[in-house]
Amino acid sequence: MIAELSLPPLAPGPVFAALAGVFALALPWIWINAADPRRRPALRFSGTDLAADLPRSWRQRTWFIPPLLRTLGVLALLFALLRPQSTGVSRDTSEGIAIEMVLDVSGSMAETDFAIDGRPVRRMEAVKQVFRDFVLGAEGLAGRPNDLIGMTTFAMYPDVRCPLTLDHANLVNLLRETDIPGWVRGRQVYEHPESNNTALGDGIARGTDELRKAGEKATAGIAGAEAARSRIMILLTDGYNNPAPELKKDAVDPVEAAKLAGKLGIKIYAIGAVGASGASPGRGRGIFGALQRRAEVDEPTLKAVAAATGGKYFRAEDTESLATIYAEIDQLERRKTGERVYNDHTALARSAMLVGLILLASELLLAHLAYRRVP
Repeated sequence: MIAELSLPPLAPGPVFAALAGVFALALPWIWINAADPRRRPALRFSGTDLAADLPRSWRQRTWFIPPLLRTLGVLALLFALLRPQSTGVSRDTSEGIAIEMVLDVSGSMAETDFAIDGRPVRRMEAVKQVFRDFVLGAEGLAGRPNDLIGMTTFAMYPDVRCPLTLDHANLVNLLRETDIPGWVRGRQVYEHPESNNTALGDGIARGTDELRKAGEKATAGIAGAEAARSRIMILLTDGYNNPAPELKKDAVDPVEAAKLAGKLGIKIYAIGAVGASGASPGRGRGIFGALQRRAEVDEPTLKAVAAATGGKYFRAEDTESLATIYAEIDQLERRKTGERVYNDHTALARSAMLVGLILLASELLLAHLAYRRVP
């Protein structure tokens, strides 16, 4: 899609015209001050006959250079104040898509079978770090500055933590505060009943709805929604669909939710965070001594979810493999959002102002160095 933006040309107003007149009146004074020796400090001598026959130095022969630079600088600024119009065209082609991160925050994400810099950490911490690098760019990931990125979490219930946005700094701040229900900043504060369930199908459905709404905005041509013409979901879980008993009647089947996403043109990349094989389940205990549920990833369901949308399933056993998965997704999903053409009417005025400032700075430098006068 090509969008053309054009700012109307600006005519010089009375203030700029007045400033231009002041600069114009100042031009003769530059040469009068430079050429009239009576306007400069001097020393009195009884006679100058002996100095009359001395050869003129290069500074004397090129005395006109500083005032010439000042004159040209003032003329350039005068020209810029008159707001000359130009017809420069600037083109901007960017890549961007809409990405919804759908993240499992159930109790099993407290398992410490991942590692960062050789230090055992919870699955939640490893996932948050890799996702942050994916968004901002680090550790071999280029970052996604032009993408609309949002985040939905789910345990017993799905929750939109961050709507699709280009404000990635705010997204990362919300990601930093995201944790398992009952946990605050990496520490378990209390045992939250919502952490015991994994509403996988509901999470997919909620993420699909966020992407659907963004796609409708893109189709309607709403500014800022162009990236949502291409939409993907990154689904990460370490368990299986386990809705609360009282909610099973209304719970959404994960594969059925994925089929709906596929019909809307949304591709799902499913990641199973299985952790290191043989890790001790006792590491998942909170400060109350309660053993966190160690989940077993339902890989057949996740593969079916990805296949229903033309996506792909990945198995993450450690932080390094998780980063590799995100790097692969990063390479697979690159789309051009379109080309914007800007008609720039102010380029000539900006160039004239820059030239004027450079000339005046050069004159000032020469006047205090090579052409310095004593007294």
